[in-house]
Amino acid sequence: MLTTIAFLAMLVTSARAAYTPHPEIGYPLGYLPECPGSFKNASISPKMLQYLQVVLHQWSNNGAIRHRMPVSNAAKMVKIYNLDLKNKKTVIYLVGFLDASAFLHTVAVASSYAKRGYNVFVSETIAFLSHVYPKSVRLARPLGNKIGEFLVNLTAMGMKPENLELVGLSLGCHVASFASKYYYAATGKKPSRITALDPAGPCFRTATPNNRLDASDAERVDVLHTNIDGFGIAERLGHIDIYINGGEFQPGDIPAVPCLVLCSHVKSTLYWWQALENPKKFIAVKCDNVQDARSANCYKNSDIIYVGLNTDFDKPGVYYLSTTAEYPYYRGKDGLTGENEVFTNILRKMNSDDNFDV
Repeated sequence: MLTTIAFLAMLVTSARAAYTPHPEIGYPLGYLPECPGSFKNASISPKMLQYLQVVLHQWSNNGAIRHRMPVSNAAKMVKIYNLDLKNKKTVIYLVGFLDASAFLHTVAVASSYAKRGYNVFVSETIAFLSHVYPKSVRLARPLGNKIGEFLVNLTAMGMKPENLELVGLSLGCHVASFASKYYYAATGKKPSRITALDPAGPCFRTATPNNRLDASDAERVDVLHTNIDGFGIAERLGHIDIYINGGEFQPGDIPAVPCLVLCSHVKSTLYWWQALENPKKFIAVKCDNVQDARSANCYKNSDIIYVGLNTDFDKPGVYYLSTTAEYPYYRGKDGLTGENEVFTNILRKMNSDDNFDV
């Protein structure tokens, strides 16, 4: 079984530390680096606007409680459900392409925030982000603008910008960006934080900061990269960019089953969920550049940060985070040693014998 797992690990990761890409063989462009026309104008008709909804996600002893309203009326939920906008932090989670508020990974993250005292909202955009992908990209800005209007309304009802956080997955990261850009244009204030979970790379790899997520969108922007050449993006987009297990592919939870493009992409939400649930257990080490993060060539550095709500934004830069293959994924301080890098560790065990006789 160990041999099988190790072989599959080789299929889903580039070789680490000992391998350096050669310029003569080129560098990956990434999946769909550019999509002509994807940033042309788009709008949402009054008829369709009713399908753009916001879900209020609350937590009780009996589990999650969810209420939804169209975004144009969603601010009414503040009074209906007696939300404390002035004293509590507020977070809105922006779902991604073909994603929905009821999906298990979304519910898990939303519940973690709710259990920690946040006012939690989740976007419901499946009616819009289910068009063919380049068309969905085109809708990211108008969706973000409508979410931005909702956030401006919350501010008028007492929410402070310093208490506002946004979390996005994939295409939802760019929706969060456009919402924040709108919010800043309307209020002159930036949200306190954007946490981007493997921001979508297809169609955005050559985009300018005005057309995608950027560090200027919030006071603090942290980015978790888990599939940078597939559905994610390799470029630094935040104040802190964390390349998990190198950022290219992730180890699989199920033995002998590789975690390829979609799996690695969505796994960013599982890591963030567990970082919320296990404070200061996900420890990332600083890297000199993105290539070093890809190659896990960062262990010579001593600067570290915690991944989660305790992230120290006074230490901006590129970071490498090592995880385990199994839930709950964190390594703690063991992740600060190169010998424990997950893929290399498996491969080393595969050929630990001095002689191989068949």
